[in-house]
Amino acid sequence: MPKIKVLPHAEICPQGAEFEAEPGISVCENLLNQDIDLEHACELSCACTTCHVIFTEGFNSLNDSSDDEEDLLDKAWGLEPKSRLSCQTIVEDTDLEILIPKYTINMVSEIHPKPSKDSKKEISSIDFDISNTAASHLTEMINTNNSLGIRISLKDSGCSGFAYQLDLIDEKDKNDLVGLVNGVNLFIHEKSFVFLKGTKLDFVKKNLNQELVFLNPNVSAECGCGESFNFDNELVKELSNN
Repeated sequence: MPKIKVLPHAEICPQGAEFEAEPGISVCENLLNQDIDLEHACELSCACTTCHVIFTEGFNSLNDSSDDEEDLLDKAWGLEPKSRLSCQTIVEDTDLEILIPKYTINMVSEIHPKPSKDSKKEISSIDFDISNTAASHLTEMINTNNSLGIRISLKDSGCSGFAYQLDLIDEKDKNDLVGLVNGVNLFIHEKSFVFLKGTKLDFVKKNLNQELVFLNPNVSAECGCGESFNFDNELVKELSNN
């Protein structure tokens, strides 16, 4: 019988594990059968990246990845040359060793507590949308810096009042609203959310430059230099009161 060795993971498998695997089923199913609660938000249907693992041994013995799996892996956190979705890799007769990444790109996890009625709203693409080009750009930033995701907030700036601020983050703040939007782990400070609702973030070419562009329907005025903007008085009062 082939064996699977799981390297230690602080939350999912703190001591690591090694066990005899069942051939003919996926690596993810084998882990779940051993009560190793690897995330699998899409129920093993190859529709998310939560079961992403890195094969430190036995990678070349795995079945070929599909185009769908390859497309999803491009959005996985901590992508490595020997990364695979464990729900799509079938155990055969070769021993395997796997590393479970520190984070996943999806904040929806079956091992996380179910949200209570008092839980904060989860961000969706209806609240804040991200274009395909912007998503690719942000995913590359996140993976390059081994970050958990992107936080978007507002800051005081310039002659008109406000500017957008983007930060790569390693942990969630208690005041963050969270969502997975077009494959991007998105965090928006609760105080800024009312000003950003309905915004679409795009990544466009301007002459020889490329930049992120916020298409925010809540903005009522922009300064001539384009560095800052403002909102109507009622929204500004709400920000001030908070």
